Amino acid sequence: MSTTSKEQAHVVVDDLFAKYADDPYMLPKVQNYICNQLHGIFNNMHRLHGERVARIEDLTNERDNFIQSFLHNNQYFYVSSTDSYFYYDGSQYQLYNEDDILHHVLSSISRDRHLMSWKQRTKINIMKRIKENNITSTIPESETIQMVIDALCPTIFASRMEAKYFLTVIGDNIFKKNTGHIHFIDPVAKNFLRNLNNISQMLFGNSLLQTFKYKYHDHSYQDCRLVRINDIVRNESTWNVALSKCGLDILCVACHYSSRYKNADEFAMNLISDQEIIDHIFFVKNMNTDDLIRSFIHTYIDIEQGTSDPPVSQVGVIALDGHPSQIRATQITWKNMQYLWKHYLDEMHVPPMIFLNTLKGLLIERLGRYYNSELDTFTGVCSKYLPAIQVFLQFWNNTMTIDETETDLEIGEILVLFRRWCEMNNESIVSLNDKHMLDIIAYYYPTTEIERDKYISHIRCSLWDKQMDIQIAMDNMKETIRSRYTMSDINRSVSPGLYRNVSIYDAYLFYCKSASTNIGEDRIEPTSVGKQVVSKSYFEKYIYDNYSDYIVESKFLTPEWYQL
Repeated sequence: MSTTSKEQAHVVVDDLFAKYADDPYMLPKVQNYICNQLHGIFNNMHRLHGERVARIEDLTNERDNFIQSFLHNNQYFYVSSTDSYFYYDGSQYQLYNEDDILHHVLSSISRDRHLMSWKQRTKINIMKRIKENNITSTIPESETIQMVIDALCPTIFASRMEAKYFLTVIGDNIFKKNTGHIHFIDPVAKNFLRNLNNISQMLFGNSLLQTFKYKYHDHSYQDCRLVRINDIVRNESTWNVALSKCGLDILCVACHYSSRYKNADEFAMNLISDQEIIDHIFFVKNMNTDDLIRSFIHTYIDIEQGTSDPPVSQVGVIALDGHPSQIRATQITWKNMQYLWKHYLDEMHVPPMIFLNTLKGLLIERLGRYYNSELDTFTGVCSKYLPAIQVFLQFWNNTMTIDETETDLEIGEILVLFRRWCEMNNESIVSLNDKHMLDIIAYYYPTTEIERDKYISHIRCSLWDKQMDIQIAMDNMKETIRSRYTMSDINRSVSPGLYRNVSIYDAYLFYCKSASTNIGEDRIEPTSVGKQVVSKSYFEKYIYDNYSDYIVESKFLTPEWYQL
């Protein structure tokens, strides 16, 4: 106690004695209180204070231990930008309701009788700690990481390292690292990335698309990276289930990788041992355009040495308008050269990084003696890839016509028709897969409507009238049903219950059976190919469009259909 405080206390005591000096009742009481009771009061006060401090310390330790144990055994996380709570059970992350967390916290505190007096205070402290625990700083268990990698590889990514690299890029974008980098990815991944980004924005409030690009727009090569992804990602069914089940887990693992490995470049250079993968990631960054052009010419272009005036071939070569013309076989039009370049880049999983005018100039530099500016054609050169393209284009031009009444012609159906056409015209069977055929159609016939990379709309093939096949089968089915009843019964319409509805499914089965057993005399059907059958969805659409007056419950044809 300071001297001033002591002096004040003495003054107060002196004042009390002076005040009651002449009061025989109060003076003894003042003296007794100060001399006999005051010391005990302060001793008791000191003891109670010590006990209270000790109790608070015990409760504080109890609370801290409880909070530490609770948060360790129950991994809750929070994102302030979306005001979202999450829970991690050691296997999967899940969005969690704040009320459920509060109920869990309070019920857990209630089981600890020592903390009942601090129940609300403990709850507030726990919720504060949870809000400080951002989910982007989580460290997933190995089980979670392996589950995410298994969901992405080998379906969406060919190798586990490529999947991990992709995850690190995603994490970098969530944390907004390396925003100057550009990560080129195949446009077929657009829907996959869009859906994953929707999850990120909804749960984290962050976009993960900042650095992803699908086309080159004069970016600096030094900033460009490549992310290779399987072509099958174009099919939503390959990733929809994975995103719905573990989309949040994918984001959490991505954040963990970005934090653990610093950034995607560091991961690629320090963690990936496969040099082919590393070379592909940094292909554009390290690209030498002269070497790229040289590789393209070496791989795709055949030069006829010593031929100054190559002969005219009997096989048509596709001119700039996409139609056959009788020109030299040993030449490549600029339009065809562009397609070969595109094919070359697609095979390497590299986006077009050179503008067409620049590409043309570089090719003319190397193939200048073969370039005819008037024809815009490289003469005296050819490519082993062109014959297949030329045969397909000839098939298309000879058999395909625009028909607004035709809905869908599937790519798989076109492949079979193309093979049939090759047999009918004694052409060698050209091996094309779905992707190459789509590329050819999209490039040479850009106005063609292609849906979901599977259906060609408003195009009819002269080799197969799908609608006529269905109509013939339906007429035959009608006659088959009518033959079960006498015409007199039908005309009299006796016993209405005698006649039953015909299911559209049974009609499709009848059509399929007819297609496999009855081939019209006016149809050419090579035995090696066989007769084609439309899909069930196409059949049903045709029935809905043409027999709507007889359809009930969306799946039956009424007896009126076959009674007419």
